[in-house]
Amino acid sequence: MFQLNKRSFRLLWVNPILLTLLNISIALGQVDSIAYHIGVMGSTATQQYLPHWITANRFGILDDNEYAVSVLRGGLQANYKFFKTLKLEGKIDAVAKQSFRASQNSDFFLQQAYLQATYSIFELTGGRIERTLGTHAEGLSSGSLALSGNTRPIPMIFISVPEFESVPFTKGFIKFKGTYGHGWLEKERYVKSPYLHEKSFYLNFGGDFKINFSAGIVHFVIWGGEDASIGKLPSDFKDYLRVIMGKSGEGLDTTKNVLLGETANALGDNLGIYDFGLQAHLKNFDLSLYHQTPFEDWTGTRLFRNRDRLLGLHLKNKKTNHIVSGFVYEFLYTKYQSGPGLPGGVHDAPGDSGYGYDFGGRDNYYNNYLYKTGWVYQDRILGTPLFFTLSRARLYFPGFVEPDRRRFNFNVVNNRVTAHHVGFMGKIKKVGYKFLSTLTKNYGTYGGINGGITEWGSIENPDLEYAFKPARNQYYFLLELESHPFSSNWSLLTTLAWDTGDLTRNVGILVGLKRQGLIKTKK
Repeated sequence: MFQLNKRSFRLLWVNPILLTLLNISIALGQVDSIAYHIGVMGSTATQQYLPHWITANRFGILDDNEYAVSVLRGGLQANYKFFKTLKLEGKIDAVAKQSFRASQNSDFFLQQAYLQATYSIFELTGGRIERTLGTHAEGLSSGSLALSGNTRPIPMIFISVPEFESVPFTKGFIKFKGTYGHGWLEKERYVKSPYLHEKSFYLNFGGDFKINFSAGIVHFVIWGGEDASIGKLPSDFKDYLRVIMGKSGEGLDTTKNVLLGETANALGDNLGIYDFGLQAHLKNFDLSLYHQTPFEDWTGTRLFRNRDRLLGLHLKNKKTNHIVSGFVYEFLYTKYQSGPGLPGGVHDAPGDSGYGYDFGGRDNYYNNYLYKTGWVYQDRILGTPLFFTLSRARLYFPGFVEPDRRRFNFNVVNNRVTAHHVGFMGKIKKVGYKFLSTLTKNYGTYGGINGGITEWGSIENPDLEYAFKPARNQYYFLLELESHPFSSNWSLLTTLAWDTGDLTRNVGILVGLKRQGLIKTKK
């Protein structure tokens, strides 16, 4: 069923993280515990692609354009603690996959392979690790606007304070957490092999009070790499300092592979969110309210003028075995994007008309004029999966053409979206369940409705044809059941998904069987 090629074996032998973890696993006497997991799953659908919630937020294991797939997945996790303050953790998580698209395709990859050292409140992590970033209801959310669980893990090294820790001299009333990291994106992009810069910082206020308030900011930059027509882009240490400070490339020599836009604007492709949360600890429930506001340039950072947001309410039952253990409602709005005005400076020439709109606007979330692959990894969006890429649009509209293809060729072709999302989970007798229901209205992009990001087609040519004109309503549903047929170590997952609306009508099923447990625990 599964075929391993030379690349697969080379990946096994040369990956230093994997070799280190294997050495840990062999030396059983040196570790506190070794956990294992192994499982199989298969999925199919009525269309030539899988329904939305079967593929979305599963860390990229399944692709949109597969209509049938079988997966074998297994791994080991080792933990070692010494000196009472230092803990080491390592994990291997490998996937062998057979998928059916236009042709049969097999693949083998390391989904996770990392080492993590924890000392006091700090963690240092290197490798590929499944994680999300941004306040949201994990497992029930439609996905964070910063980093959701929609794509395979990016190879990174980062230091973090993963949980809220007390700020000195505040007696726990003020707490903080954050991350700082560097990553490597894939070679097969419009700009090859760029870097990824990440930082986040959060404060929490309230301490032992029943109501806490949190506020934070997340900032990513895609930078460096090599453009086919320009050459190597700025990537030395001075450029790195500009990136982490959000500064422009002003003063750089534009004759040496630096475009004018990089000298005028912040260097690289910047993306971030303002992230706010309110937590109330009630008698039977924990209540969370969260609010994310995205930004990509200075117009988006004007917090009180930016109308775009992910707004969520999450109720978590303190009784985990209850018929309803968790509930979430989310509202997503990303139509505004600093307004419909042309990007700054485009219509400064005499005789040009802004039709009454301010300069600036059309922020075009997850896209960039230079890093045209966008906020995407291995053709899956890193943020909210309710946006989608050119390849996914062509599943719904086989002849779809990106309106800015001649000049910019953007990859994220639907980023003006409104959505209502509901999810709840719980347990009925011994069967756990999760239900998701999402209503989206998809408007495409500003470039689409105007026939180009710098055009006024929606005003000058109201008859302009466009796949998202009028806006497309689409529903996504999922029902997932989990049982333990043999023992608590065994899990049987049965998932039914249904998409219906103006984009597609599709039904799919996913079935999986998994076993997990401990090989050894320290006595």
